[in-house]
Amino acid sequence: MEVAKGGSRTVRGVPPGSAARAVPPGRTAALRDPVALAAGLLIGVSLALRVLVLGDSYFVEDDLVFVGNAYESGLTLDFVTRIHSGHLMPGSLALTWVLSRVAPYDWTLAAGVTLLAQALLGVLALRLLRLLFGTRPMILPFLAVLLFCPLTIPSFGWWAAAINAVPLQLALVLALTAQVRFARGEGVRYGLRALGWFVAAMAFSTKGIFVGFVLLGVTTAFLRDRETGWARSVIAELRGHRRLWGAYAAVMAAYTGLYLVLRSLSAEAGGGPPVPGVALELVGTMLGRTFPAGAVGGPLTWTGSGATGGLAAPSDALVAVAWLVTAALVGISLAYRRRALRAWVLLGAYLLAADAVPTVVARGGAMAVSGAEPRYVADAVVMLMLCLGFALLPAEGERDAYRRPLPAGRTRALAAVLAAGAYLAVSTVSIEGYRATLTGDLARDYLTTAEAELAAAPDDVVIYPTPVPRTVMVPWLGDERLSSRALAPLARPALRFRMANPEPTHDAKVFDRRGRLADMGLFGFFQAVRPGERCLPVTDGAVVFPDVTAPGGPATAGSLSYSAVRPASVTFEAGEERLALSLRATPGDLIHFPVRGVGEGVRIVIDDPAAQVCLTGMALGTPVAEGEEPA
Repeated sequence: MEVAKGGSRTVRGVPPGSAARAVPPGRTAALRDPVALAAGLLIGVSLALRVLVLGDSYFVEDDLVFVGNAYESGLTLDFVTRIHSGHLMPGSLALTWVLSRVAPYDWTLAAGVTLLAQALLGVLALRLLRLLFGTRPMILPFLAVLLFCPLTIPSFGWWAAAINAVPLQLALVLALTAQVRFARGEGVRYGLRALGWFVAAMAFSTKGIFVGFVLLGVTTAFLRDRETGWARSVIAELRGHRRLWGAYAAVMAAYTGLYLVLRSLSAEAGGGPPVPGVALELVGTMLGRTFPAGAVGGPLTWTGSGATGGLAAPSDALVAVAWLVTAALVGISLAYRRRALRAWVLLGAYLLAADAVPTVVARGGAMAVSGAEPRYVADAVVMLMLCLGFALLPAEGERDAYRRPLPAGRTRALAAVLAAGAYLAVSTVSIEGYRATLTGDLARDYLTTAEAELAAAPDDVVIYPTPVPRTVMVPWLGDERLSSRALAPLARPALRFRMANPEPTHDAKVFDRRGRLADMGLFGFFQAVRPGERCLPVTDGAVVFPDVTAPGGPATAGSLSYSAVRPASVTFEAGEERLALSLRATPGDLIHFPVRGVGEGVRIVIDDPAAQVCLTGMALGTPVAEGEEPA
């Protein structure tokens, strides 16, 4: 009982004048709850490990593609609905656009957003587990699986993957939380919230379309009438809430139609149809080795290193142990827990439908090694956490959950502590092993150096495009790997335009492999005057190279060495291109120029034969820093 008087209050049981903490009762209880405190500790330790991963990571590969594209476009519908590597992800592209405009290539900003999202995921996953199974110590091992599973680490440290994977996991957890409350009769608004989070999942990842099936499966397997058969429960759910599930179907159909239309209009080349042998090897690696090993804390060992880290390379012994542990968990859960089979079916169906099939469609034509990339199954770790809970624990309000009496409480607690401890130890070793494969320092050094060089460069500098080093971007990214696109966000606007449109110059610069501006050379065709000759021979007012092929494109350039008594001009001809070059009076000089024309045969026309221009050499090829070869 409280009595307000004169702006003060007296609380029963608290002597007047004594100090009292102004903490709401619910918050006080949470602070004293050992489960909440232990969960907070797990979340904090997991974030500390992930901070170390972020410290050894940096912007690489597709990250530079996204940021470069953001600077070539406004935040338009056309930009956010572009298909990239088969993905439709308007939310991810919009997020990248905003952060890039705030501070391009600011790893502290990008990593901070990723870490904040991961922290939120941990808190929301804890809320979901407490909602489903109550506040009990046994939910902590399942939370630890989500927080520490090494399968989630590669997609967490690589920005281009993180903006898909982490929002998808967040949306899945939030959708499940809302769906649980809806299924428990707390109001239609929660069903609509679940639908909204389903849409949000699709905005960040094409895998988001499977969230709707997860919600239906979990609802009918564990949240509605559990005593009837699963198939009957599905039918009853669809009939009983036909409008809501009809909305899900309509959204799925609209999203699928939009995706197919955008994919057909995309200029992106597909990877070709899956090859049966490659597809089987990919799925076998993914579901037979990578996921089982990761589910028990592996893979322990990683192969290779590079911009995005190594690939999972679990030993045969670890894979065997992983399958033994899986078999033991399945067997024990089926022996004790009613409806445990439904949990394992949900997990298996998700792995096949949401992870294996899309990866086969995208990579099954030639890249079986994709099965060893944990990022393709990172989203399934949320399902692993959820299904482990359903397979071993009764849901809140569930009666008659077990077939037979459980072992003594102390025995169960000891087993859980030992299993969780082993899992955390193995996972930590795996995470640190992955961190050792990262080469983010190379990308950081390159981009930091390039940024400083651009800041110091004069406004009239002419920089020709060269490929960013392989340690930062892989060769198959094509023209998107050129410095004129990848490094443009680091340049001031006027210089950014000149990088994309280099002009003829006597002082051409390019970025070398360390990100410094260096004098430009050319790798390709070169012809100088023959011994005993002073100039290249002129025929009908032009120097002709009939056997030279001009490939065109943004990464092709030419150069002429010459002497001239007075200023003059020549015209470079390749295919349909005609480019006038202004020469200065000089006893010997070199002019560089972009070559956009495509065709067989090159002509250099001397516009004024009386100008006494002497061409002493011509080169045509790929711009490189002097002393280097193409990256």
